[in-house]
Amino acid sequence: MDPKKKFFFKTPLKNETLAVKVEGKNHKSHGKLVSFSQKRWVGLAQTLALSLLFVLTLFLLYPFFGKEDQFNVFSAPLLPFLAQMISPFLPYPYAIRLWLLAFLAFSPFSFYLFARELSGRKMIAFLASLLTLLPIGFFLQARVNMGLLGEDGAHIASLTFIPLICLLLLRFLRRGGYKSGIFAALGFTLVALTSPLGLFTLFCFSLVIVFSEILLGEGRLKILRFLMVLLLSGGFSAFWYNPKFLLLTIYSPQGRLVKETLSQLFPLSFFVLPILGTFGYLLFENRSHLQPIFIAIFWTFVFSLLSLEVGVSVSSPSRFQAGLGLAVAFLAGIVIVSLFDFMRLSSLLEKIQVFKKSKEFISFAILSCIFGSILLLIILGAKEIQPDYFSVLGFVSPENTAGIWEIRQKTSPLENILGYGITGLTLSFVGFIKLRLKRGNHA
Repeated sequence: MDPKKKFFFKTPLKNETLAVKVEGKNHKSHGKLVSFSQKRWVGLAQTLALSLLFVLTLFLLYPFFGKEDQFNVFSAPLLPFLAQMISPFLPYPYAIRLWLLAFLAFSPFSFYLFARELSGRKMIAFLASLLTLLPIGFFLQARVNMGLLGEDGAHIASLTFIPLICLLLLRFLRRGGYKSGIFAALGFTLVALTSPLGLFTLFCFSLVIVFSEILLGEGRLKILRFLMVLLLSGGFSAFWYNPKFLLLTIYSPQGRLVKETLSQLFPLSFFVLPILGTFGYLLFENRSHLQPIFIAIFWTFVFSLLSLEVGVSVSSPSRFQAGLGLAVAFLAGIVIVSLFDFMRLSSLLEKIQVFKKSKEFISFAILSCIFGSILLLIILGAKEIQPDYFSVLGFVSPENTAGIWEIRQKTSPLENILGYGITGLTLSFVGFIKLRLKRGNHA
């Protein structure tokens, strides 16, 4: 393979990658911020921050442990399959609840990893992850109400995977790389096998990321890479979503919701997309240091349209509030840390006598007050999400999980074989690409 030829998976030479150029711009533009984040105590601070997230998560979710799941139904196989794996040791409804709690508990950490990757700031990542634990509104309260006290557990579980998949997609768009592309495609497949609605949510997150990367250059290559991820994920999941089963899933409750949402968004996109595209191009083109705020704003805009029925009406807008919570938390984290940086580094505030004498101390004091206020809201608001009833009789079982087994039975053996064949061809194609890349490296 010609090493100069750009391929979907081909990693460009280091001095040609956009990532290196972006890193250089960020280092030059941030200056003091970069050196500040490299102090030795940052590693210890990150460990303490993650430990705090873990303790707070257990504190908030502890009342839900040891209870059976009484509400959830499923239209994708992953969670029922995982529950059945441990059903010899734990009754099925308790196994469902345990897996849902495990996904909810890991959600802040996956979101932290993505926010740190995109923003390059551990402080933004920690603050945004901490905000997702607020037991109010569309933050943790919405995820608990839908996932543990409602029938949307699979969708909420998929939100744990989505930040990690966005991280892999971001790396693949920027630098290529065989592993990043394959793992991003496998991530899309994992979400598809968890929740069809979760896959739609992931698609919304991903489109904003792709658009932001296009504005930074090499748009055609990045679009092709994104399409490659979608095609591979479709092939990987074909063993379950064979053509007949995919058609039947579209007419499931989550499938109908996705269709209705798309039917509402499609006419609106003719007016909104040109405006947003122009706005994004004028303000963010080739400004790599503004990419995090660009993504946060557009995520908030998209999920506000869906969950708050601003300009678009869907049948179940509350089901998109969990996505809005992630977007708002990320946006708030960026804004708060940006204000902190401004107070600490800007020379404009030095005209004020108090700031001139103790600018660093005041900046850290204000940031500490914000952290303290968030922690206080989490601790005092914990009772808002604690269950006050578990007396309802009945529980879910593998046989009545939103009809996925009944839908599966409607597909013929030939159609199932066709799905497995598509997955097999996809795996063969991936192996072929791997061999080509190896030969190209040895050439």
